Amino acid sequence: MKTIIIIVGVTALYILFVVIKLIKLNRRAKEIALRAKQDRAMQPEEEEAPDLNDDDTLSLHDRQYIACGANLAYLHGDRMDTLETDSDQEEIRAMLKREWHINTRDKLLNNIDWLVNHGHRVYFKPIWNILTTLPVRERAVELEKLQSEFTAKGDEISVDLYASNISEGYKHLREEAGCFEGKKCKLDALTWDLGRAINLCRWGYDAGFLSRDEALGYIRKFGKDLLHNYTTWTNLGENYLMGFAMWSGDLQELDEAYGAHCDLLSEDSSPWVQLESR
Repeated sequence: MKTIIIIVGVTALYILFVVIKLIKLNRRAKEIALRAKQDRAMQPEEEEAPDLNDDDTLSLHDRQYIACGANLAYLHGDRMDTLETDSDQEEIRAMLKREWHINTRDKLLNNIDWLVNHGHRVYFKPIWNILTTLPVRERAVELEKLQSEFTAKGDEISVDLYASNISEGYKHLREEAGCFEGKKCKLDALTWDLGRAINLCRWGYDAGFLSRDEALGYIRKFGKDLLHNYTTWTNLGENYLMGFAMWSGDLQELDEAYGAHCDLLSEDSSPWVQLESR
C-alpha cells in the first residue's frame, strides 16, 4: 500500500512539474514575441508590415505559395497577398544590390539557383546529424572531417561556427520559446532557403528582372515544395528561424524574427491565419 502511495505521489509531482514547465515556456514565448513586436512598433512607419488585402488576380494556391516566404516579407514590411511587394522599384534595386550584391537579371537568377539547389541546408543537415547522433566527445573530430570535405570543394564556410550557432539557436528557441514541439516537427532549414528564394522572385519582378509569369512560375514550384515538406505553418516558419540562427548567430535578432513568426501565427491580417487550409 505504501508503495502505491509513493508511486502516486511521485507521479503527481512529475505531472505538476511538467505543467509548471509548460506554463513558464508559454509565458516566456509570449514575452519574447511581445518584446519583438514593441521593438518593431518603435521603427519608422514605412517599415511597419502592411495589412493583408484581397487580390483577385491570385488564386488561393498562389497566395499560399507566396505566404511560404512570409517570415522575411513580414520583417521587410512587404505586402503579403500579391506578387508585388508595393515597394518603389529603385528602393528594391538598391536593397538587392546592398544586401544581395544583385544588380542584373543574371545575378538574380544565380542567387535563386544557389538557394534552390544548394543553400544553407547543405551545411545544416550534416552538422545537425553530428550534433544529434554523436556523444559530445566525438563531435569535434566529425566536425573537423566535415570542414575538410567542404574546404576540398572550395567552400569557405566555418563548420564550427555554424555548429555553435545551430546548437545555441536551437536551445534558445526550444527552451525560451517552446518551439519544435510535436511528433511531426521537422528540422532541415528548407524554409530558410526556399522562403528567401520566393522573396527574391517577388523583388526581382518588382525590380524588372523577371516577368510576372517567370516570377509566379518559380514561386509556385518553391511553394509546392515547402507545403509538401511541412504540415503546419508553425513548422514551416520554425525552419526559417533555424536557418536564420545558423547564418546569424545573433540571439537578439533571432528573438525579433521569432516575434514576427508569432505575429504571423496569430494576427488576423496574417496570410497564415487567413489561409486556413494549412
